[in-house]
Formats: sequence, structure tokens, C-alpha cells
Amino acid sequence: MARDGEQTLVARARQGDREAFGRLIETRADRVLRTARAILGNEPEARDAAQNALISAWVNLPRLRDVDRFDAWINRILRNECRQSLRRRKGVRVIGLAAADREQDRGPGADPVGATVGSAAVQGAFKRLSVDDRTILLLHHLHGLALDEVARQLAIPVGTAKSRLWAARRALARALEAER
Repeated sequence: MARDGEQTLVARARQGDREAFGRLIETRADRVLRTARAILGNEPEARDAAQNALISAWVNLPRLRDVDRFDAWINRILRNECRQSLRRRKGVRVIGLAAADREQDRGPGADPVGATVGSAAVQGAFKRLSVDDRTILLLHHLHGLALDEVARQLAIPVGTAKSRLWAARRALARALEAER
């Protein structure tokens, strides 16, 4: 869908057009659910968080100031829903990234971080990361977004995305060492 078409859909949805909102969500629902599943590691919780995020987006859509920031705004709502879900838990369970990773076909030359995302050590290490670290790693490695798109999704400068990705990779490496 062209960028102008998306902006028009967002503008229409902000005015209460349910069909426009539905069309926007159709293209994003799978990614929202995969991200929630990867962060939470639990299918029912992921579905609840994704659904709550989309409901919250619909309810709060009139407050969205910049229609160009719709994706970043949805991602921020989803991260907050995932944080709330993790707070409601008394303990953190192992993150089930293997199922989320299987949804993405990995061909030759695939990213090694993505290729090993299902291993027990990576799952154990991943659960030790903050939601922000998980999110940036997922956007870049699982969803395959370039750094400029990651920055756009997170509503941060590209340089900040680079440094956060670097820090998240270091945190994952430290967590992997602790798992061994």
C-alpha cells in the first residue's frame, strides 16, 4: 500500500471510520501477534496483549498527532501491553521464540541470530532481557527490518536505534554467557 494511501486510511480511522481502521490492522495484525508472542512466550497472553493493544489503538486513535507515526505508535502501545502482562505475572516463563521463528521462512544466508532463536540457551537468555531490548532485537532480526525502519517504528533517531541494537546484542551475549 502506498504511503499516501496509508496516511489517508489513518486520517479516516482517526475520524471513526472502522473500515479504514480494519484495513490498517489487516496488514499489521500478524506482526503485532508475532512480536507479542516473542516477548511474552505464551500464546494466550500474546493474543490478549495484541488484542488489547489494537483495542487501545482504536480507542485512542483520535489522540494520534502524526499520521506518519502510526506504526511506531502501535508498537509503543504493544510494548506497554506486554510490560503490563509481564508485571501481572509473578514469574517470567521461558520465551517461546521457536514458534514465532518458524512462521518466518529462513533461507540460505539467513541471519545467525534469527537462525538460532529457537535454541534453549537463546530462549533462556532472551527472557533475561528488558522489553525494550527484546523489541529492538525482534524488529531487526525476526522481522528483518533495516535500521532506518526500526528507528521509524520506535520513533527514535537512526543513531539511537544503532546504539540500542548494539546494547541489546551485548545484553543478549551476556545473558547467553550466564545460561552456559
